[in-house]
Amino acid sequence: MVGFFQANYNNLIRRPNGCDWWHSIPLPDGDRIAGAHNDHNVQLKLWETLHLSHADIAGKRVLDIGANDGFFTVAALLAGATTVTAINTPEWYTYPANLVFASQQWNVAPEVIVGDFQTYDFGCTYDVILFLGVLYHLENIFAAMRRLRSLLADGGLLCLETQMSQIESTLPIYEGASDFYPTVAKQNKEGLHVKGISNFLFPNQTAVLNLARSYDFTCERLRGAYTRDNSSRGVFRLKKLSE
Repeated sequence: MVGFFQANYNNLIRRPNGCDWWHSIPLPDGDRIAGAHNDHNVQLKLWETLHLSHADIAGKRVLDIGANDGFFTVAALLAGATTVTAINTPEWYTYPANLVFASQQWNVAPEVIVGDFQTYDFGCTYDVILFLGVLYHLENIFAAMRRLRSLLADGGLLCLETQMSQIESTLPIYEGASDFYPTVAKQNKEGLHVKGISNFLFPNQTAVLNLARSYDFTCERLRGAYTRDNSSRGVFRLKKLSE
């Protein structure tokens, strides 16, 4: 069986289950499901840029918010997590079918939830939360940060990836997404009625650091192949401080 965490692959497989894919996910035979991005290692590069050690993941409870096709859900389980809960809103039409398909290929069994992390009653806390490509899709990022803190165990780890504003400033700035002005990315106004589709606010680095401090997290910006190749994206490691 070929390893999940390797860059090389044999063939790109398109729509193996009859569905479109956003994530490019390795298969045990060495092939790879072709995702939407031209770089079919983009999810692997992000995983590596998170710099998650064995101690960060092994034996831990992990929550993957905005799990989509499930690359990071499967990765966390293969990296040794005790349990991984995947959640995504129902508006993403290939969820959870693609995630279930990917999980079956690698013989892992995540808990799969269709719902909104902001309101769903998980009934527990998590050691690690993966919050990748979600922040700028939320209308109220401040309430979301409060919610994320409540879902983390003391000392828990929040891995955050987001589209960044390209406005450099020593002040915290949130750039509003727009279809009418030349912002870093469009809003997609037609999708405002659908959760997780439109864009709202893009923070600069100072805004992310300030957001972390406001809700009692430490915060470190991470660099790697992912951020090198995707310079408008930011990856951060936040740790929940004790009450």
